[in-house]
Amino acid sequence: MTWSNVPGGPPQSSPDPQDPQRAAWERSGTTLFPPAKLADRISTVLLLAFGAVMTIVTAVVGIIAVISATATCDASAGCSPGGYIGGTAIAVGGAFVIGVATIVLAIGAWIRRKSSWWIAAVGFVLAIAVITWGGVVFANAADDETASSSVSASA
Repeated sequence: MTWSNVPGGPPQSSPDPQDPQRAAWERSGTTLFPPAKLADRISTVLLLAFGAVMTIVTAVVGIIAVISATATCDASAGCSPGGYIGGTAIAVGGAFVIGVATIVLAIGAWIRRKSSWWIAAVGFVLAIAVITWGGVVFANAADDETASSSVSASA
């Protein structure tokens, strides 16, 4: 940030660097990462990174799970891959959308010089909830397919 970006510019009353008014202006107007907020920024970045890694791992596991679950899935067995694909889409897509929204809100808080760790924490918890929901949908599809195939095999 330059002196010209701040309305009113630097205090011109005294060129003395020990002036408390000038020191207060410099503390609040010279950096996006003031030392007092460093822990907030670090925790926000770590939570966002963990959420991104969690989303990537969920995508890889979801793709592998859909491929392996639908390998033996065909119409003659009474199986439809929709539940598998839907559960994976809910988990991966939901976590991605929540992650993007969390990043946007956290950067907005940084620009306004507000605390942002709680935004990343809420986003992380919501991503876990959406991934769990997608896993439940996927597992329900797997249970339905297993139940229908065991019933048809025993009949």
